[in-house]
Amino acid sequence: MRRVGVLGAGLVIVGAVGVVAAVLADLGRWPYYGGAVVLVIGLALLLTRILRHRAALVAACLAVAVVVGGGAWLGLNGLPEQHSAWPQEGGSLDYHVTGDVARQGDLWFTGAAAYEISTGEVRWTGWGAGAPPKGAEDIRLIAVTPTMVVSFEPSTQDRYSGQLVARAPADGSTLWSVPSPSVRGSATDGDVLVVTSSEGTTAHGLRTGNTVWTSPEESAASCELGDVRHSYGPSPSQSVVLLSGEERGALADVVRVSDGKVLVDDLSCLLSVRVVGDVIVQADDSRLVARSTEDGTAVWRTPEHIRLRSHYNVSGNGSTIFTPDGSKDYFAIDVATGDLSETSPPQGWWVVRDETRRQVGEHVWQPVVRDHDGLGMWEVGTDRVVTIPGPRIHRGVDTDPTSGWLAVTGHVEDPVGDEHSTAWALSPDGDLHGPFPGRSAYVEDGLIMVDDVVYPLEVADPR
Repeated sequence: MRRVGVLGAGLVIVGAVGVVAAVLADLGRWPYYGGAVVLVIGLALLLTRILRHRAALVAACLAVAVVVGGGAWLGLNGLPEQHSAWPQEGGSLDYHVTGDVARQGDLWFTGAAAYEISTGEVRWTGWGAGAPPKGAEDIRLIAVTPTMVVSFEPSTQDRYSGQLVARAPADGSTLWSVPSPSVRGSATDGDVLVVTSSEGTTAHGLRTGNTVWTSPEESAASCELGDVRHSYGPSPSQSVVLLSGEERGALADVVRVSDGKVLVDDLSCLLSVRVVGDVIVQADDSRLVARSTEDGTAVWRTPEHIRLRSHYNVSGNGSTIFTPDGSKDYFAIDVATGDLSETSPPQGWWVVRDETRRQVGEHVWQPVVRDHDGLGMWEVGTDRVVTIPGPRIHRGVDTDPTSGWLAVTGHVEDPVGDEHSTAWALSPDGDLHGPFPGRSAYVEDGLIMVDDVVYPLEVADPR
C-alpha cells in the first residue's frame, strides 16, 4: 500500500506539471488533458490509502474525476456562451441573411416571405401555406417602406418577366400588382419607387403601382469607376438616381426620383458619384465636388492643394463623410460646407488596412490594432475604440452597408495555444455582440449568420 501511495503522489506531481507545462509552453489541448487525466489517476491512488470502504472510495474517485476534469475543461473553454438561434431547418423557405433582404420592426423580409426576427418563425409567404412554387428562389426584394413590401415575382414560365407586387408587411396581403420585367430597385422617395432592368428604368407610384415616368437607360443609386452601382439590399431612400447607358461611356444624368426631371447632364462617373443627405458627392480627379440634389449646382469643392489619394472611396452618410488619406489616416469632410480636417485613431492604435469602403451609414468603423492588446474597432472621426477580446488581428470584416452593422472574424488563442475561429457583431452605435463560434460570418440589420447558424442580435428595432 505504501508503494501505491508513492506512485499516486508521483502521478499527482507529473499530472500537475503536465497541465502547467501545457499552458506555459502552448503545447495544445491534448497534453493539457493528458496531464489532467494523470492527475486524476494519482489522486485516486492516494484515496485508496485513506478510504477503506469500497462505496465511499468509488464515490470519492468519481467526485475527483468530475471536479478535476470539469475544472480542466472550464479552464480551457470557459463558460459556454448562450445565444438564441433560429432553427436549422428553414421550413417553407430557406433563410436568406445577405443580399436583397431587409428588416422592419420585429420582421425580416426576404422577397415574398417574412420571418419573426427573434425566432426565425415564418410569419407569411406570398404563396400561402405549403411548398414554395417553382421560381421562388428568384423572387427579389425591391423595396420596404412603413406601409408595404415590394418584390419582383417571376412567372413560372419565364424567370425574366413577371409581376411587381406590393404586400402589407403585417400579413402579406396583396396591395397592388403590375406586370414587369425582371428588375431591381434603384431608389424610393416619398410615394415613388424607381426600378431598373436591361430594358430601361421605370418609376412607379407606391400607392397604386402606376407608371410615373420611364427612361430607356438603366438607373442606380450611385456610380463608380465608369459604371452605375446598384445598392446593397433593397432600394435606398434618396431623392435622385443616376441614368446611364453603354453608349454614354462613363457619363450619367442626375435625375429626380419624383418626376424624372434631369438635374445634371453628363456627370462624370469615371471615379465615383454618391448621394449623401442633400448633396451629390462626386470624385473629380483628385478632388471631391458636392452638388445640390435640388438643382445640381456645385455647393463646395475640396481644396486643390490637398490630394485625395482614395477619392473614389467615400464612406459615411451623416453630417461628416470620410476618405482615406493614403497614409492609413483619414480626411473628415463636413457635408454641408466641405470643410476638411484629418482624423486618426487614438494614440497607440493603428490601421492595418482600410475596411471602410462599403460603409455608407451614419457611423463608420475601422479595425485597428496595437501591440500586446489585441484588436479594436475605431469609430472614425472620434476617439472611441471598442475593444474586441481575444484576437490580436482580424481575419475579415463583413459590412451591411445600409444598416451599418459589422461582423468581425478572427482567431482566438486558448490558454494552451490552440486557435479557434470566432466571430463578433458590432452595432452601428458600437454595441458588441458575441463571441460566436465559427469561421465565416455575415451580418445584416440585427442578424448574424455564422457557419450557417442564424443568431438574432436584437428582438426589436431600436429605431
